[in-house]
Amino acid sequence: MLNDIKKIFIVTKARDAQAADLAVEIAGWLDAHGVTSETVEHHRGLGSLPCSVNGCDLVLVLGGDGTMLGVAREVAGTSPMLGLNLGRLGFLTEVPRESWQDFLTSLLAGRMQVRRRLALSYTVAHADGRQTAGTVINDIVANRGCLARLINLTVRVDGESLGTMRADGLVLSTPTGSTAYSISAGGPIVHPDIEAVTVTPICPFMNTFRPMVLPAASRIEVVVEDPDPEVFLTIDGQECVALGQGDVITVHKDEMGLLLVEPEAPTYLTRLRAKGVIEYTR
Repeated sequence: MLNDIKKIFIVTKARDAQAADLAVEIAGWLDAHGVTSETVEHHRGLGSLPCSVNGCDLVLVLGGDGTMLGVAREVAGTSPMLGLNLGRLGFLTEVPRESWQDFLTSLLAGRMQVRRRLALSYTVAHADGRQTAGTVINDIVANRGCLARLINLTVRVDGESLGTMRADGLVLSTPTGSTAYSISAGGPIVHPDIEAVTVTPICPFMNTFRPMVLPAASRIEVVVEDPDPEVFLTIDGQECVALGQGDVITVHKDEMGLLLVEPEAPTYLTRLRAKGVIEYTR
């Protein structure tokens, strides 16, 4: 449970007047209930948050899942997060806009839970000696650029080779991201309480590489075998890293993870049905 909330850090979707107006309304409501707040507009990946979230009891995100993902990578598991949905489906931003007062009332009364979900850390060791690193909340994808050609990727798990695949790409996903790109590529839905990483090829040639579910403690390496320069690594669908032949992508469990505030009800399966991910049948 999340108790004794004194300060909330509010992050609004960039250049969104609706989010900005709502932040003013929420800040006034919080002040009337004895909670201080600080509001900042998200920067759309143009740098770190201008204010530190340290010392805040909660980070409240006003926007869609895209804003939530961007903020979550920066918060990096240091503070609990709650998303108020101003977007579409809202897998991460679950609070409906019209229900924010009810949710915040429940929150201040200690009727919500904080769950730590799996996040991933990645490092790219480029063949030229450079390194790129970061955090993954949903998924990390190696794929081709503008040309519709297969790419060759060698996959190793804890030093053991799984072989080289020829495919349009490869998706490594957390349970949180299993309902995103991974499921579209044929990967499984993984309950967020399970610590596992899914490895899902995108349209593999001759279907020779099957989707896999691996323990979160696994160390996964992906080696780019193609000399073609148009291979890219995409992080949560928001950040892009150019890859070259010989580059090695290493993915492993992030120790901080993701702290999400969740209502006590409904259940995860109920939420999947509400989003249309699974259908109810009698």
